[in-house]
Amino acid sequence: MTTKELLQQYEEYKLKISAYSLAMTTMYFDMQTTAPKKSGIYRNPRLAYLEGELFSLTHAQEYFDLLETLSKAEDADELTRKETAAILKDLNKTRNIPKDVYVAYSELALNSENAWEEAYHANDYSIFEPYLKKVIEGKSKLLTYRDDYGTKSNYDLLLDDYEPGMNSEEYDKFFNLIKEELVPLIHKIVKKGKIDDSFLYKHYPREIQAKVMKELMDYLHFDFESGILRESLHPFTSSFSKYDNRITTKYLEDKLDSSIFSVIHESGHATYNAQVSDELAETYFFDNMSMGMHESQSRTFEIYLGKNRAFWEANYPLLQNAYPEQLGDVTLDQFVDAINASTPSLIRTEADELTYPLHILIRYEIEKALFNGEISVEHLDEVWNSKYEEYLGIRPEDDRTGILQDVHWSDGSFGYFPTYALGSAYAAQFIHAMRKDLDIEDCLRNSRFDLIKDWLKEHIHKYGGSNLPKDQIFIATGEPFDPHYYINHLKEKYTRLYHLDKE
Repeated sequence: MTTKELLQQYEEYKLKISAYSLAMTTMYFDMQTTAPKKSGIYRNPRLAYLEGELFSLTHAQEYFDLLETLSKAEDADELTRKETAAILKDLNKTRNIPKDVYVAYSELALNSENAWEEAYHANDYSIFEPYLKKVIEGKSKLLTYRDDYGTKSNYDLLLDDYEPGMNSEEYDKFFNLIKEELVPLIHKIVKKGKIDDSFLYKHYPREIQAKVMKELMDYLHFDFESGILRESLHPFTSSFSKYDNRITTKYLEDKLDSSIFSVIHESGHATYNAQVSDELAETYFFDNMSMGMHESQSRTFEIYLGKNRAFWEANYPLLQNAYPEQLGDVTLDQFVDAINASTPSLIRTEADELTYPLHILIRYEIEKALFNGEISVEHLDEVWNSKYEEYLGIRPEDDRTGILQDVHWSDGSFGYFPTYALGSAYAAQFIHAMRKDLDIEDCLRNSRFDLIKDWLKEHIHKYGGSNLPKDQIFIATGEPFDPHYYINHLKEKYTRLYHLDKE
């Protein structure tokens, strides 16, 4: 068969695979947003069936042979060779898993997510505990079929899946730096006293919040012709294609900044996918960025841009007009100080910028201990509560504000959480590089967010997932990853905010 014929066959495979993926992504988005509670009884086995059919399609020997041939074909274009080699590398992780084992785990993960939601609403970890145990066992079993099984710890395999090149040794160094540099600063700020943020906790009607979100998304140049905003229990982004990027938020009527920053955060994720180059739009690299890289873009939007004073010079009048009774007598400086204030809290997604990495550290230490056999899921809620008391000086009083607050473990996303802190650190380095080319504050206060988006597209977004994180960081900044940009940013910002330099 000629290379031209092989390429045609490859394109047919890509169309079939993308069709299955689109169907499953649509069902999953529906499940998280508008589907009725009981719909999982019928949907989940069928969604698992589709997972199995896709598994069969992508694990057929014919497909592996096709990928191997094209990845080495000298007369194939460079992008095809690179793409097929990357797909082959990923598929080799699941190549030896029996289909029935894979489908059973897929259905378990779906049922586990439903159990997590039930447990969350009931505020009862015991409902979720048996599912969590099965998911960990199932995830561990899947790892045994990998060719690289036994070459490193199970947890290191998972860490590398989400962030290529990372392992527990590297994360230990990263989190030790965070503990050494940030914990003392947090203790100083706690002693300093709270910044008044009480006006953020007044009553903010959901319907008004929804209108405000639309205007904020317009400011961010969010393309509503290829994206939508919906509600879900846990905010997330789903990229169906370059031309279909959907985000969700959760409205809290007693906490104004919750939906604001979840929308800005998720808009960062959506913008990343929307700005992938047309050349990569229908390739494996469209949505194959590392989790740390993707989180760097959402944190760039949310923290480094969205909590910048200049951002609110442009947008605070919008809030005051929408909520004259709540914010009419609150100055811009008071508002900016309040949204940046640091106070140890229980909910990760509501955490301030300074304490946020400690929320991730807690999850990292628990995950590592679970997979190293040092702890079990029995009484894991108590382990969770004790770590919050140790690191943040506060203890959850119930499961909903404790171990049940995140959905991630329900589908087996172990090794994912550490990328949240890593992404924040990547973002600090990207912002440092951006400042060499742009006056960021001038862009923000003058509603020229398009210039910021253009910089991100040129230096990061257009490449999609075609580069390893370490390579993409060097392309964008001209230097290797350096977590000290993150540490220095936090120390300088919060020393200034709390006037610690005057003590």
